[in-house]
Amino acid sequence: MEDNDSPGDASDGLWLSAVLQELPSVPATPALQARVLASFDAVSGKRRSGPGGLLRHLGATIWPGAPAWQPAAVLGASLAIGIGAGLLLPLEEALADGVDQPVAGIALDAPPSFELGESSSR
Repeated sequence: MEDNDSPGDASDGLWLSAVLQELPSVPATPALQARVLASFDAVSGKRRSGPGGLLRHLGATIWPGAPAWQPAAVLGASLAIGIGAGLLLPLEEALADGVDQPVAGIALDAPPSFELGESSSR
């Protein structure tokens, strides 16, 4: 077995690149192009049907043009924020201590209190 880290490997790579660049390019025939495009249409048609196609369509509807991990990551982040907020905000029952009114409340739990006749400037 030969060692691939020898100095001759770099020159072999350069030689191969030069040989490949000298080769003439061969254009694809119209028949080959037609077969490739027909094959693409058949494969994309199969991808659109079934449960996988439905999920891809649903994902494209929710977040068009995004890979599947982005909406999943946003959903996971929103769940983590919601669970964190639920754990960190005090519960009204824990603060009440048997009293009807809690000692401390969360501002979002209380209904807004304002009158329509109030003036905002004093």
